[in-house]
Amino acid sequence: MTQTTKKRIHVQVDRSLADEGDAVLSELGLTPTTAITMFYKRLVAQGALPFPAELTQREKDELAIQKLTTDWPVKDLKTPEEIKDWAEKDD
Repeated sequence: MTQTTKKRIHVQVDRSLADEGDAVLSELGLTPTTAITMFYKRLVAQGALPFPAELTQREKDELAIQKLTTDWPVKDLKTPEEIKDWAEKDD
């Protein structure tokens, strides 16, 4: 029987993204190692990314909103009264 040589791949991912991803993988009964192995197998089989490398319309819309609101002033509303006053304010 031939023994497979393994290669360790190190990546850094935002902690909250990793936690959310781990939760999804757990629900699917997968580990991160298994998911990454599956990704690599599809990558090699297809000779390309196994999913479209493009933004969804929702992601495009969210980026447009972020760009539009970048310079808007931010007000910290701490109480229900402050929220009510802000919502009723007519600029």
